[in-house]
Amino acid sequence: MFAVEGVYANGMVSIKEPVPVNTQYDVIVTFLKPLDKEEKDEKRERKFAALNRITGILSGSTMSLEEARAERLGRQ
Repeated sequence: MFAVEGVYANGMVSIKEPVPVNTQYDVIVTFLKPLDKEEKDEKRERKFAALNRITGILSGSTMSLEEARAERLGRQ
């Protein structure tokens, strides 16, 4: 079992990160709390800042974005 981040809006759930499986899975969607606009904008800014850091790191590397993310998560 694992979790991925997503957002529910306009009747659709959008997953915001790669899903590390290639087969069918049973899923449970859990609604945590409503997002207000300010919180949504802050999260978006943090994600873009992280992406910019990863892009800078990867510019001289042969590592894929998924590999960099897995490496980063492994350190936490």
